[in-house]
Amino acid sequence: MLERELSGTDLCLIISNGVVDREAYQSLYYLYQPIIGVKALGLYQTFWSEMIPGKTKSQYVSHAELGTLLGFSIDEFKEELLKLEGIGLIRTFESKQAQAYRYVYQIRVPLAPNTFLNDGVLSSLLFYRVGEIRFRALQNRFRTEPLPSHLVDRTVRFDQVFDVKAGLASAHQPKAYAKQERAAYEFDYSFDLEEMKRQTDRFLPRNFYTKSLDHLLLKLAYVTQSNEALMAELLNARFRHEAYLPMTDSEKQERCKQMMLSAKQKLSRQKKAKVIERDEVEVGDLLSHETMETTHPKYYVAKLRKVKVISERDEELIQQLIIDYELSSGIVNAAYYYCLEVKKSNRFSKNFLLSIVDDWKQRGYQTAAEALAKTSEQDELIAKKQDQKQERARQTVGGRGRKSYQNSSNGPAPKWLQEEKEKQLAYEATKKADFEAEVPDDEEMARILRELKGN
Repeated sequence: MLERELSGTDLCLIISNGVVDREAYQSLYYLYQPIIGVKALGLYQTFWSEMIPGKTKSQYVSHAELGTLLGFSIDEFKEELLKLEGIGLIRTFESKQAQAYRYVYQIRVPLAPNTFLNDGVLSSLLFYRVGEIRFRALQNRFRTEPLPSHLVDRTVRFDQVFDVKAGLASAHQPKAYAKQERAAYEFDYSFDLEEMKRQTDRFLPRNFYTKSLDHLLLKLAYVTQSNEALMAELLNARFRHEAYLPMTDSEKQERCKQMMLSAKQKLSRQKKAKVIERDEVEVGDLLSHETMETTHPKYYVAKLRKVKVISERDEELIQQLIIDYELSSGIVNAAYYYCLEVKKSNRFSKNFLLSIVDDWKQRGYQTAAEALAKTSEQDELIAKKQDQKQERARQTVGGRGRKSYQNSSNGPAPKWLQEEKEKQLAYEATKKADFEAEVPDDEEMARILRELKGN
């Protein structure tokens, strides 16, 4: 057995170079299986089963997990893996750096039956494994019958049916899509993107970077206050072994965001070194629009909350507002000021802040002054309408009461009501007379007191 150290705890990443179709399965079962055996075939199929649906890669998985699925020990796993490598169904890459995974296994699509049988080495190995009779049967199974010699090819060419020139011309014409107007946002931050790329040239090809990815890296550097060396170190550590994988631009951007969130420990060292610098940063009047536009949100929110360093919650929220919502620092600072100072929110609400910035973004506000001024006008208009509504409600209720009272006091009362009123007055007079008759006078009260005292 070849020398290679495999551990059950090692994590690996599985990728593929294509898709296995019906013809490939035929080749796998009839031609490859007699050579590699059912155990190696089971390991190959297990690799395929670990692929994420719709993706060309898997999640991180350990050798022990794969061995448990097949009932293999680590030695058996290694033995069957080497068979797959030797016959060309698996390519193994090893990471020499301390990454989340150590090995990358690339699954290769089996050769087509005709290609396999025409290969001198593979066909000879299959011949000695299955014997001449079985080998001839397999040749007949996958042999393509030639066309009779008397047939004449009448098939038309592609360019005889399709207008190639017109199709190519229309394909290269740019389509005019209506683009939504967005607030212009220029970063005022001294981050040299080219210097960062020069430091990653040894590990990342230049075609790895795109225009949208460059813009995202500038935002991440601005939000986290990272320098070129730190950003290059993080990119090399994260993408050194994944740069060759087929990734879309959106996947690269999402991984860069996750990279910055998982790099808090490395960034925390710089944060501790910058605490003194933060104390020396002068933040002007919080109400000044110029201060909102020119101050980094970390410093502005820290002074607004009267703390030295903002919390992780505020830090992640600021990153979300600048990167995902594509807001400028002035708009972010103005939104915090509006929630904490204008609305006097004792308990800060993330959802309330996001609803504010959503409204500002839809209205296209570009500066803090414009956003706060327009929002103040809207608040005053809403308050005025509420006061008018309450006043109308009071007038309506009061008018109805006065009208009811006036209607009840105008004109003579009904006869039955007068009779009932007279009866009520007579009853009250009788009860009053009876009560007064039962109350003793002064002489009677003095006699009762003497009797009680025993005199």
